[in-house]
Amino acid sequence: MAVKVLLSGRLYVRGYGQDKKNGLPGWFELDLQGGETVQEVIEAMGVPSDEVSITMVNGKECKREASVRDGDRVILIPPDVAALWRYLSAMSMHFGSVFDL
Repeated sequence: MAVKVLLSGRLYVRGYGQDKKNGLPGWFELDLQGGETVQEVIEAMGVPSDEVSITMVNGKECKREASVRDGDRVILIPPDVAALWRYLSAMSMHFGSVFDL
């Protein structure tokens, strides 16, 4: 099974996931066995857990315990970018997902 993982902001800049197959800047393909959680994706990408403030699957915020399935898009957001997302949410920008922007 494979998922696409976006390392947002400084997670990409710091070079996490560079050993994974990538496409567009920041996006990586991660092969998994099946049944993994978002937390396990974070670990597989080599990102320290404390450097991720928001996690999303298919554009919607989720908990780290959420399961991922084949073809899912997982987004890992560091604290600096998370502050922007929280600001946008506070401005009542009611998007169903980040892909609605």
